[in-house]
Amino acid sequence: MKVKLEEKAIIFSAIINFFVALIKIVAGNIFGFVSLMADGFYTVSDFITDILALIGAKVGKKRPNKRYPLGYGNFEYIMQMIMGFLIMLVGIVVLFMSFNIYYNRPNIIVIIFILIAIGLKLYSSNMLGETGKRINSSLLITSSKESFLDVVSSSLLIVVIIVSQFFSKADMIGSILMGILIIYQALKIIFQNTMLLIGVSAKNEKIENEITKIFKKYRKIDVNKITLIKQGSYYHLILGIVMDKKYDIKTLINAEVNIKRDIRKRKLGIRFIDFDIEAR
Repeated sequence: MKVKLEEKAIIFSAIINFFVALIKIVAGNIFGFVSLMADGFYTVSDFITDILALIGAKVGKKRPNKRYPLGYGNFEYIMQMIMGFLIMLVGIVVLFMSFNIYYNRPNIIVIIFILIAIGLKLYSSNMLGETGKRINSSLLITSSKESFLDVVSSSLLIVVIIVSQFFSKADMIGSILMGILIIYQALKIIFQNTMLLIGVSAKNEKIENEITKIFKKYRKIDVNKITLIKQGSYYHLILGIVMDKKYDIKTLINAEVNIKRDIRKRKLGIRFIDFDIEAR
């Protein structure tokens, strides 16, 4: 159910982004507003993000098999990194275009098209955010924030249009700033997913509290470290536990089996559990 809702939300977002990008690029070209065209390319990058996120989410949720015993979780990060490089390419093209185009004073009517684009993106951002919170999807929540950034950038274009009526270089400056914003977003995506790909630990207080509760029922076993590593849509859990020296191997194995069973029963999104055991 969660997967289907996530996929439907991403597809809806992609459709919105396609039409918003089309509105911006066509209107920018017709009314001679280069900054709006640049913002259209920024929305194109959002569209690419949605398509790659959909592919990454589908593959990343595939079950582990003999060939890939750890699953496909990292595929999602690889797709996001590819997306980051594509977005960076868009930003570079926008910057190059900013310095090599003849600028006209944009027609004030173009504000109507910008407001339509803002309305569509605002609706998309709210939908992604609400759905993401309802099904606890970090992918949709992140997409919601990215969509809202597009709302902000489009809103700033209204200021650029007004200023450009009195200052001819305003459109050029707006286009350059848009290119820089696109490249910044791309670098952030690349950096974040590189860190996740190499196994950066994640913080989740809800999961940590649930695990602490589980250990309360095990006497002479204490947990002194909980490490969560994000693997796509699931977690890899490494537990640092301290056990009484009196425990024999059989008791130790039984304890591990029971702890794993109790953790999985709670459906915390944990697929792999490893133990780092210390005797006292």
